[in-house]
Amino acid sequence: MDHEQAAKLLAERLGRQVPPRLVEQLLRRTDADPALLSAVADQVDPDGDVLHRIPLRWPPEQVAAVRATLAGLGPHGRAVTGAGAVIGREFDLAILEGACPDVDVLTGLEEAEEAGLVRPLAGQVFGFVRAMDREVCYDALSTRARAALHERVAAALVRLGALGGTRAATVPELALHTAEAAALGGAERLDAAVAASAAAGAAAADEGAHDLAAGYLAQAALFAGRAGWAPGQAGRLLAAGGTARLRAAATAGAREAGRASLLGALRLGLRAGDPGLVAAAALGLGPRPSAGALAGDRTTPADPVRLDALRQAAALLPSAGAVPPELRSAAVRVGARLALETGQAFDGLADARASGDPRAVAEALLAADGDLDQAVREAVALHDPELLCRAYDRAAAAAVAAVDRTRAAHLLAALAALGEGRPPAFVRWYAQRAAAELAVLRGAPDAAATARALVAGEAVDPAAAATADAALREFGGRRGGPDGLTAREREVLAWALRGTPAKEIAEGLFLGERTVETHLASIYRKLGVRTRIELIKKLGGNSGA
Repeated sequence: MDHEQAAKLLAERLGRQVPPRLVEQLLRRTDADPALLSAVADQVDPDGDVLHRIPLRWPPEQVAAVRATLAGLGPHGRAVTGAGAVIGREFDLAILEGACPDVDVLTGLEEAEEAGLVRPLAGQVFGFVRAMDREVCYDALSTRARAALHERVAAALVRLGALGGTRAATVPELALHTAEAAALGGAERLDAAVAASAAAGAAAADEGAHDLAAGYLAQAALFAGRAGWAPGQAGRLLAAGGTARLRAAATAGAREAGRASLLGALRLGLRAGDPGLVAAAALGLGPRPSAGALAGDRTTPADPVRLDALRQAAALLPSAGAVPPELRSAAVRVGARLALETGQAFDGLADARASGDPRAVAEALLAADGDLDQAVREAVALHDPELLCRAYDRAAAAAVAAVDRTRAAHLLAALAALGEGRPPAFVRWYAQRAAAELAVLRGAPDAAATARALVAGEAVDPAAAATADAALREFGGRRGGPDGLTAREREVLAWALRGTPAKEIAEGLFLGERTVETHLASIYRKLGVRTRIELIKKLGGNSGA
């Protein structure tokens, strides 16, 4: 069974898509066995944690068989299989020796191999014969024993790395083992878990894996709180985690979780009187979205939560003339975002240039309707896709207003290209919206592209997404009809793509269930699909990376 087949099986069993990382974990832990995956599928929460090993109840008869084999091992064999299970499906002899300093490791490996639990692989690497063997060995450990083994494995990995060996620890490995070892408590262990989790979060963010970054940074903030870190220190982790969660958001629930983290960081910053933290939290909530390049004078609704956060940050930051160097950029960016949120003029371009931060300059140019080509250049130089998509969008809108459709099409095509790979949620929305706008601009409106843009936007800012969708349809002169979706069908579509059953859609929209089924049938026909799974595949799913 491959990834696509497993994802389909889980979607059919659970009625909604499961995040790819969770599918990968389940494939590894079931040896890609369809029967075993089916046996545990109902225990899976599609909205659950993709960072950690999710708890599963395995078929009792299979568990009993492995336990019986374990019971027949001697003390060395049981120690080696327990430590091996903590390390992973495969494990190096050097790490195993570090985790089992008082055990005859080779004797233990021989026992486990004779019992059919472990086999030798290339070099001095061993592995469990079946994934189930590792699962049962891991679950057989007590919480304390498991945490102690994780701590010893982390120490062994660090030692090997310090010696310059080929088996140095990866950042995620250290984050995993130090986090599990933190169950033993103690300031030193908690501090180590904070450091490793924060490093793993930063590495994941650099790779564009914002869902993982959010999980690692939230974990770091939790450990920092347990360790009694100062509010400002813990708040910065919370702000970084909330920002990452918003970048990874594919659902309204994920969006609200990210905003809650940022508002928590904001409160910590206000309590500590820390203007830098308050500014980071306010900026993490994102900018006020535009209504699109084809929206003309139409604007999206202001967000009262974002507006209040920006006002609190502006009040705490020193005035322009007295801003310390490290806060100048933050002060300009907060001022620019606040001007966008309130619709007021922004005159901070000189302060932005004085700050020496190209990001502040680009934000100021966007807020002040300045040189948009320069804003694009600054964003390109910064390798900042969120800033770049805003610059392309504003420049395309200016080109449309100037009746320069050739330039507008060029800019929209560049913006649509930013949606390739694993873009942040804000960029995904702008990119998909640009693709739909480009189709309209070329005289060939694409209902599927428009629907994709609306669904992507709802994960970022539902009210703004609805405004942008209306502006796009108005520009294209499309008010529904046989070749496009009606307003009600768009509402049903948005719920359907979240994996919501027809009965719950009916309750949420105050419709009859049969009416919802009729709308779904019409949507399938117009978009050329036959099932919910085909619909999700065609529209991209937005399930996150």
